[in-house]
Amino acid sequence: MKDFIYRLTDHIKRLNLDAYPIKVGILSDRQCLTVRPVTGSEVIHQYMDSMMDIRLPFEVIIKSFDQEEAYNTLSNVMNHVQELVIPEVDEGLVLLKLDVLQLPAFDKFEDGYYYYVIKLSFDLTVHN
Repeated sequence: MKDFIYRLTDHIKRLNLDAYPIKVGILSDRQCLTVRPVTGSEVIHQYMDSMMDIRLPFEVIIKSFDQEEAYNTLSNVMNHVQELVIPEVDEGLVLLKLDVLQLPAFDKFEDGYYYYVIKLSFDLTVHN
């Protein structure tokens, strides 16, 4: 469960967004795309055998000099993420559902950069 964010960023890296280094956590001081967990994670259901269904919300934020490119890139990321598949052989995770909670939206303009964000929520079954 704790490495799901890295699986998500690895999936996004397959888009080969050369202009935007992809990071986990906080934004850098340059153009970038960042994936970060946000508040609202929860255990949906806990099973007797210690398996549980959980909900993990994330934001994907892009920081760019070019407003149109930021929006288009984030739209492509959103579409690509909807194709995320966790292999059956993966130990312990089953993707149940993906919800797009917020479509690409302008967040702010600061220091010459445009910030756009999407919000996603993943429901997973975790096998311990």
